Amino acid sequence: IIMVGNSSQKEEERKAKETTPLLGAVPKYDAHPSNKRALENWAKLRTATKAGFTFRRVGRARRARRSKLLGVGHRESVRGSLAFPFFPGEDEETASEEESIGSTSKDLIEPSEALVSLVRGGIKNSQLNIGYHSASLVKSIPAFAPYRRMARHRSFHLWWTNEFRHWWKSSRLLVRLGGLDTHARDPIAFFKMINVNPLHYKSLHKLSKLVKRLGQGGPMRFFLSRCHPFTRSLRILVGTWRWIESHKSRRLEVGVEELMAFIGNRVSRMFARLAVDGSVKLGIIPSSHYLFKRMDLSLDLWHPVVICVIMGILRSSAPFGASFQGSRVGRVLTRSLFNNATHRWLPIQRIQDLNLTSDDCQETDEVSENADLVHIAKLVAKALGKAQRLGLDGMEGQNAQLAKEGFIQVGSGSGGYAVYECHRMVSDDRDVNIHTLLLHITPYGPSLLDVLPRYLVLELENSHDRRGVWSETIDSIRWLGPSVVEGFAYQGAFFSPHHYAEMKETYDKQLLAYDRACKAMSRKRDAGPPTDLPSLKAFLNEGKLKRKRKKNDAEFGNLQRDVAKVARKLKSMMSIGKEGCTAPHGVILYFEGLDCSGKSSTGGLIQQALADAGFAVDMEQYNRPPSEEQKHRPWMQRFALPKTSAVEHDDDGEAGESNKQKSTCARHTHRAVVWDRGPAGDFVYGALTNAPPDEKRDRYREFIKFDADCQKNNILFIKLMFVTNRDSIASTLGKRLAQRKMTQDLRTWLRASHGGESANENVPMEGLDFIDMHIDPTDFIAFNKYEKNLHKFVNFALNTDIPANPWVVVNTWDRFAARKQLLQIFEAQLDAYALAKHPNKRRSYNPFREVPAITDDHDTPDIDEAEMIGKKMRKRLRMGTVLALIGLLLIVFYYCDHTTFFEQTEGFFSFRKEDAVVSNDDAVNGK
Repeated sequence: IIMVGNSSQKEEERKAKETTPLLGAVPKYDAHPSNKRALENWAKLRTATKAGFTFRRVGRARRARRSKLLGVGHRESVRGSLAFPFFPGEDEETASEEESIGSTSKDLIEPSEALVSLVRGGIKNSQLNIGYHSASLVKSIPAFAPYRRMARHRSFHLWWTNEFRHWWKSSRLLVRLGGLDTHARDPIAFFKMINVNPLHYKSLHKLSKLVKRLGQGGPMRFFLSRCHPFTRSLRILVGTWRWIESHKSRRLEVGVEELMAFIGNRVSRMFARLAVDGSVKLGIIPSSHYLFKRMDLSLDLWHPVVICVIMGILRSSAPFGASFQGSRVGRVLTRSLFNNATHRWLPIQRIQDLNLTSDDCQETDEVSENADLVHIAKLVAKALGKAQRLGLDGMEGQNAQLAKEGFIQVGSGSGGYAVYECHRMVSDDRDVNIHTLLLHITPYGPSLLDVLPRYLVLELENSHDRRGVWSETIDSIRWLGPSVVEGFAYQGAFFSPHHYAEMKETYDKQLLAYDRACKAMSRKRDAGPPTDLPSLKAFLNEGKLKRKRKKNDAEFGNLQRDVAKVARKLKSMMSIGKEGCTAPHGVILYFEGLDCSGKSSTGGLIQQALADAGFAVDMEQYNRPPSEEQKHRPWMQRFALPKTSAVEHDDDGEAGESNKQKSTCARHTHRAVVWDRGPAGDFVYGALTNAPPDEKRDRYREFIKFDADCQKNNILFIKLMFVTNRDSIASTLGKRLAQRKMTQDLRTWLRASHGGESANENVPMEGLDFIDMHIDPTDFIAFNKYEKNLHKFVNFALNTDIPANPWVVVNTWDRFAARKQLLQIFEAQLDAYALAKHPNKRRSYNPFREVPAITDDHDTPDIDEAEMIGKKMRKRLRMGTVLALIGLLLIVFYYCDHTTFFEQTEGFFSFRKEDAVVSNDDAVNGK
C-alpha cells in the first residue's frame, strides 16, 4: 500500500512539474481599449469566458494550488511585472472586489516569479530581482537534433550500432578468408587438390567439394557457425531499433521494409552461393573435362590449386557483396508497393489522377498547416524575417516586430533566450475562450548565409511539454491542432525540424562539394573559377565523391541520349517527304507550378531538344503583375505566341541563309516560346486570386479557347504542372542558399583576376547576378503557403483540363525519373500531333493525348477549391502494386522454402494438434 501511495504521489508531482506555469494573469481583450468602455469590456469578457486562472502559492507543494476568478483588483498586484496595457478606470464595484480579495492577495506571487523555472539566469526588473532557479523544462534547445524524414539512423547510438554491424560483417569475411588460406596450405587438402584429374569426370566432382570447403573458411567454419546467431541477432536489433524510432504513422511501412531487407539479405546470400556452386558444377567441370579429354590439351596447363583458391575466394566474398544488393531489392520493392498502394505521386501523371491527400503533400508525421499554432508560428517567423531584413536582428528589433503580432517579452535568459506571451481569443460553437500563448525564441547555430536561424517553441499556457516525442503530439483538442509546436524560423519562413534538417544538410553538402572542388583544381592547371550557373554546377560535380560523380555522369549521359533522340525525331518530322512537314510550326512550353520545384532544369531538356532540332527558342517570364496597358487588353493577349511564318525565297528560289540555319524545313520557320509562369500565376499570386466565380469562369473559357486556336494554327501547346513535396523544396532552398554563398567568393575571385576593385566595370558578373536572383524572399514566403498555393494551381489545371490536350503533372521529387519520363511524353505528344494532322499515319499510343481535336464549345464543370479538396479521388489499382507484391511474395516464399521455416511451422501446428487430441482423450476418459 505504501508503494502504491508513493507511486501515485510521484505521478501527481510529475504531472504538476510538466505543467507550464502561468505567465499572464490578465487576458488581453483589446490592445487599445478606450477609457469609457474598459470596465464594460472587462465585464463582458469575464462573463463570456467563465474561466479562472491558477496561481502558485508561495512555500507550498506543487499539488497545493488555488484557483481563483481573476477580477479587476488583481491588476494592481501584477501591474509592475507585465508589459502590456491594462484596462484603466476604477469604480465602486472594483473597490468592493478589492476588499473581498484583499485577504488572499498576499498568497499570490508575481507572474514573473512563476516564469523563473523556465528561464536560465533569472529575471531582473525595477521591482523584482529573482536569482537563478534550476529550469525544470528547458525550452532553449531542441529535445532532439533535427533529422531528415527518411533518415534511417536518427540517433548516434543507432548509427554506431549499425557501423559496428558492418565492421562485424567485414571481420567475419576476413576470418573466412584467413581460414581459406590456412586450409589451402594444409598438406592433406593440398594433396587432394593436386590429385584432381581432369580426364576423369568423377575426379572432377571432388573439385566442387574442395571449393565449397574453402569458401566456408576451412577450419574456421565452426567458429563462424557459432558467431552466426550473434550476427543475425545484431541485424534484427538494428531493424527493430529503426522501427521503434520511426513515426507511428509509418511504422507499418518501416516494419515491412526492414523485414523484407532482412529476407532479401538472406535470399541474396543463398543465390550467391548457389551461383558459385553452379558455375563450378555446370561450367568449370564440364568445360575442363571437354578441353583436356576431347581436345587433347596438355596436362601441364591444368592447375587445380589455382582454380580451387580463386573459386573459394569468390564463394567467400560473393555472399558478402550480394547481401547489400539483396537488402536494397527488398527495400525498393517495399517502397514501390506502398507508393503505389497509397497512390502517392508518380513522376509523370495526369492532373485528374493527382492525389491531394497523399503523403507527398499531407505528411502524416507533420502538424497540419491548418493548425492554429502553426499559423501563429508562421506569423512569428514572418516578423523575425522582417526584423532581420531591416537590419534589426538584435533583441530590440525583434521585440518591436513581435509586438505588432501581440507578443510581449516577459523574460530572458542566457544564450539569447527570450520568452514572450500573447493572448488569443478562440471561439467555437459553445463559448469563447481566451488562451495564453507562450513563445520561446533562441538563436540556433550555425548560420546559413550569415543569418542565424531561430529555434521556436510555441505552446499554450496550460500545455504539457511533449517535445521529447514532438512528432506524436498531433491530437485533437478544442484548440485546433497540437498544444505544443516547435520549429525553426529563417528568412521569414517557419520550418519544422524535418524540413530544417533537409535545408541544412543540403546546404552543408553543397559547401563541402565546393571545398573539395577548390582542392581538386590543383589537378587541372588550366581550370578557372565558374562564372555562371551551368559552370558552377560542373565545378561542384568535381568536388563530389567518385561514386556520386559517376552516378551523376551516367544519368546525365542517359538524359542527353534521350534529348538527342527527340531532336532526331523532330528533324525527321521537319524533313520534306510524301506527306510534307509534319512537325508543329510553333511550340509553346508552359512551365507552371510551385516555386523551387525544378521547372527550369527539368523542362529545359525539352527546350534543349527543340533548339538542337533547329527551333528558334525564346523565353518569356510572367512573374510580374501586368502593366496598365495590358490590363485594358484581353487577358490571354498578354502572353506571347511563337512567331511562325512562311520562308521568304530570294530571286533564285532558295531560302535565305538565316532561315536555313534555324530549321531544316524549307517551307516555313519553326519557333518555340517558353512561358515561365503564365495564366495560372494570376490565380495564385495575381489579381484573380480573390476574383468572383463568374470572372474566374470567363477566364477558364478564354484559356480553353486559346488552346483550341493553337491547334488550328499548327501550334503545339504543352502544359506542364510541376509539383513536389516540402522536403524537396526545403532541400532546393538549401542548395540555392549555398550557391549564393559561393558567389561571394566568386565575385572576389573574378575581380582579383581582372585587376582588383578598380576594374569592376570590365568584370563579367551577369552569371553571378543570375545565381543571386535564383533565390529571393518570395521563395520562403511561398514555402509557408505551400498547401494553399498547391490547391490553387491544381484547381486552375482541373478547370482548364480537356481530354484533347490534358495537363501533364511532373513530380520532381525524383528528378532523374521525372526528366526521363517527361522526354518520353513529349515524344508521344509529337506523335499525337502528327496523327491529328495526318489520321492515316500510324503512330505510337499516347496515354496523355487523345486524337479528337479541341472545339470552341468545349464545356467543363467548374470546380472550386472546397469541392476539389472534399472530393474523394477515384483510386485505381496500379500495376506497380501488383508487380511489387508478386516480387515480395516470391522472395518470402524462396526464403521459407530454403530454410527451416516450413518445418518449424509444421512442427508447431502438429504439436498443437497432438495437444488437442490428448486433451480430448483426457476429457473422454474423465467422462
